[in-house]
Amino acid sequence: MKKHKGKIQTGIVICIFSVIIIACLISIFSRLYAENKEKEEFRQLAEVVTEETTDVTIEGTIKKPNLLKVSASVDEFQTEQPVYCTTYYQPHSVSDLLSMNSECFGWISISGTNINYPVMHTPSNPQKYLNKNFYGEYSYSGTPFLDARCSVDSTNLIIYGHHMNNGTMFAELYKYTDYSYFTEHPTVVLETKDGVFAYSVFSVMKVKSDNDWYKFITTDLDKTYQRWVSYAKTKSLYNTEITPVYGQQILTLSTCYGYNQDDRILVLAVRN
Repeated sequence: MKKHKGKIQTGIVICIFSVIIIACLISIFSRLYAENKEKEEFRQLAEVVTEETTDVTIEGTIKKPNLLKVSASVDEFQTEQPVYCTTYYQPHSVSDLLSMNSECFGWISISGTNINYPVMHTPSNPQKYLNKNFYGEYSYSGTPFLDARCSVDSTNLIIYGHHMNNGTMFAELYKYTDYSYFTEHPTVVLETKDGVFAYSVFSVMKVKSDNDWYKFITTDLDKTYQRWVSYAKTKSLYNTEITPVYGQQILTLSTCYGYNQDDRILVLAVRN
C-alpha cells in the first residue's frame, strides 16, 4: 500500500514538473516569436519610409546611399580650417514618419549594424515607448526614445533602447566595448525634421543606471561642458582620440547589458 502511494506521489511530482517545463517552453517560444515578429515590423517600416534615390545600386539590390558631408575644425595650430569627411547612410523620410506618428523625433542608424530605427519623444509620458512599437501597440522590444528632458537644442541628446536577445534594438551597442568594432563603426547618423546629422563616437562607458552622465542635458558654460567631456573621456573603455569642443552637440545611446538590471552601456558621439 505504501509502495503504491509512493508511486502516486512520484507520478504527481513528475506531472507538476512536466507542466512547469512545458509552460516555460511555451513562454520562451512565444517571446521569441513575438520578438522576431516585431523585428519584421520594424524592417517593413524602414522599407516604407526609405527614400528612393537616383544613385547607382550596389550588387543590383542595395541602393548606394546619399553622401552626407560634415566638417570639423582644427589643425596643429588650433586654427579653424574646414576638414571634410564623408559618411554614408540610407536616407529616410522623416515627414512620412511624422505623418504616421507625430510623436516620432526622427530616425537613427549606424551603417553596418542592426541599429536602424525611428526615435520617439514623449515629454509628458517619459517611458511611453519602453514597451510600445512605433504604432503605440504593446511590444517586448519597445522603440528607441529620446529622454523626456531633452529637446532638439539640448547639449546632450540621450536616446534609450532595449538590448534584445535576438540582436535587435540597441543590442549591438555592446560590441563597442571592442576597439576594433568602434573603428569599423565610428559614426552615428540622426535624421530629424531639421536635417541629417553625423555624430562621431568619442567615448564608450560601462556605468550604472544612476550614473551622473544621465544628469547632463544642457549647459551654456564652456567650463561645465569641458568638465563633462573630461569625465566621459576618463571613463571611456579606450581612447578614441576624439575630443568634443564647446558648442558641439553630444548624442548618447544607452542600453542594458549583462545580468544586472542596473548595468548600462553608453556610446557617446559628438556632432560633426
